[in-house]
Amino acid sequence: MKLTISKLKKGIIFTDEYLNLTENNELDFERKKLCVLYGPNGTGKTSLSKVLGQTKGAEYDIYIDDTRYTEKDDLVAHIISDQNDRNIIQGETQDFILGENIKKEYELKEKLNAAFSFLFENELVNLLKKKYQISKIKTHFDELILDKDVRYFIADIANSKSKGKKILREKFISVVYGIHVADEPEYDNEKLNFFIEDFSKDDSIIRALSNYNFQLNGQEEGIVKLEEQNEALTILKKFSYIDECLVCDHPINALEQLIQKEQQYEATSNRMGEHEKEIAENIIKNLSFIDPFNIKGKVRSAIKKADKTIISELVLEFNHYKSVYWILLKNDFINISTSQSLQEIHNTYQELLKNKPTFASEDILFIEQFLNESLEREISLERDPDNNIRLMLGGKDFLNKKRQDLELSNGEQNFLSLAFELLKAKNSKCELIVLDDPISSFDSIYKNKLAYAILSFLSLKKTLILTHNTDLIKLLEHQVKECLNLYYFNNVASENNGFIPINEDERKILLYIHEFLALLRDSEKIKPQIFNEKQFVISLVPFMRGLCQIFNFDEEKNKLTQLMHGYCDEKINVTEIYGKIFTTGILDEIHQISAQEIVDWDYTEFNPLKSEEYPLLSKTLRHTITYLYLRMNVEKRLVEKYNINTSKHDMLSSIIVHSFKGNEMEKIQNRVFFMAKKTLLNEFNHFEMDMNIFQPAIDITDKALIKEREQILERLNSL
Repeated sequence: MKLTISKLKKGIIFTDEYLNLTENNELDFERKKLCVLYGPNGTGKTSLSKVLGQTKGAEYDIYIDDTRYTEKDDLVAHIISDQNDRNIIQGETQDFILGENIKKEYELKEKLNAAFSFLFENELVNLLKKKYQISKIKTHFDELILDKDVRYFIADIANSKSKGKKILREKFISVVYGIHVADEPEYDNEKLNFFIEDFSKDDSIIRALSNYNFQLNGQEEGIVKLEEQNEALTILKKFSYIDECLVCDHPINALEQLIQKEQQYEATSNRMGEHEKEIAENIIKNLSFIDPFNIKGKVRSAIKKADKTIISELVLEFNHYKSVYWILLKNDFINISTSQSLQEIHNTYQELLKNKPTFASEDILFIEQFLNESLEREISLERDPDNNIRLMLGGKDFLNKKRQDLELSNGEQNFLSLAFELLKAKNSKCELIVLDDPISSFDSIYKNKLAYAILSFLSLKKTLILTHNTDLIKLLEHQVKECLNLYYFNNVASENNGFIPINEDERKILLYIHEFLALLRDSEKIKPQIFNEKQFVISLVPFMRGLCQIFNFDEEKNKLTQLMHGYCDEKINVTEIYGKIFTTGILDEIHQISAQEIVDWDYTEFNPLKSEEYPLLSKTLRHTITYLYLRMNVEKRLVEKYNINTSKHDMLSSIIVHSFKGNEMEKIQNRVFFMAKKTLLNEFNHFEMDMNIFQPAIDITDKALIKEREQILERLNSL
């Protein structure tokens, strides 16, 4: 996989080159699945991760191989934020723990949930509503549903608030798989549709006729009479404008006839009993157009002929369609419910639930062992009352909990959150994983473990790590040789910006001190790269002093110390010392230099090493000589101005404190100013135990270094 970044935008974080980046814009994951993007603090590493994470207002234009993606497309990367954004371990157990059994269990549970959701919220709801006119808890069809369990299921599914949530799933499966699907009865489709439509109404003619006991003793004649008078009224209202009879052509007064018929209709209605009137009105209302059962004709005929058998046969036909309705509803309900393989999935799922959940994958076993050892609290899997698998720490939930509620140290919290973020990333659908500064704040006991976890957990992913920590690069390389491609992330206006590949030679000296020492002894490699020999050897003075301490070269160490304090004036032959530590033949000139000379140098011209072959080392030495220059200038100026006794106060911190003794506001401000500047910190200028020349030298951007340099020199001049 090759990632090409053409555009990055987030406020004013990135320089204009990133609006259309055409060079240094490729990250190669083809042979090595891990790319490390090294950049000093303030470069924009976190902003890069937030842009790829599609944070609000961010824009990007990237290509993964030949496919283009922008912030408007789906996420292409799973982002693991730095510790500041990892306050909570967010997610559910299945996001982190996917051993085969647990994975299968969650898949089956998800299948079961999806199947029931599909049935209760979609298929069965639509069936009941559209085909069988059931859309609420209680309907007129309840009496036709002869199985009480099915009736309960239908009522809860039709309930828009419940949607089947009250149904016990095991009971549902047992019932629907236990009911026999009957043969489909004979029926007329038009009659069935009419039956369903009519029976759903409160004023159903079918229910009215089925429940009425015809006497046929003359009292029902009003039913026919009222229906006939209604027909006459319908015709008169429709043709109220005519003055001749439609049948015999005799002159008529349509308005008078209409009034007369209305009076007759009212008189007939008043003479009728309530049941007869209900039947008559329902015939008039419900059978005006469609009457597939010929209810109107059969009722009229039965009354005219005083023949009860006609009504009895009609009611028998109604009862047949009641049975048809139930059989068809039951068959459809059962067929749809059993079409989702509920029983098979449920039985397999139940078998898995009999087993105690255990950690299976190597990754989670690694976390389990390490956490159990270091936290003295077991991490375990437990089932809750609903058979959900819960990830527990010391018997308590810890997912989605605030950090302060976990009762862990910061280091433990950081390790726990990052370890589980790595597990979540492993299970992510995204092929690209982006880690923002993963181990910058970790104690040493965690760093090596996390380097292993990154390589192990994400072995099947393409991983982009953003860091300012060379320790992480070393740890990854020491775990697996040549496992990564290394890039330098530059984001400074008017400079060579983008993601600059670090060549193999420079990668070696960055990762292995013996390779760096070998370079300083190799005249063919290092000599052609020296731009300013005097600056080159002085930029190495703090590092050489550290080596002298290790090699027990006390005399040379003390001489080099003279070159690191601005109040000293002894001339030191640094060429000779370089030759003793490394080799002769590298430096062409004899450099007899004192600290007094160095503080008078033009700091704007610092450029010890060419940048083409060793850009990181070039920047490191340029920064190192700047730190040394600033430190020596501060010492010289304060010692001279405040007459400091350097035999008692030889260290810069002591010189600062004694230069600005007292509680006056100006002295406090000066004291705080000089003590707070990172370029004046001891670790930036001394190599006591850590012999990493690159760090912290390049932990600061050129822009930030220039700003701090000018602030310090301006403050010195104002004293």
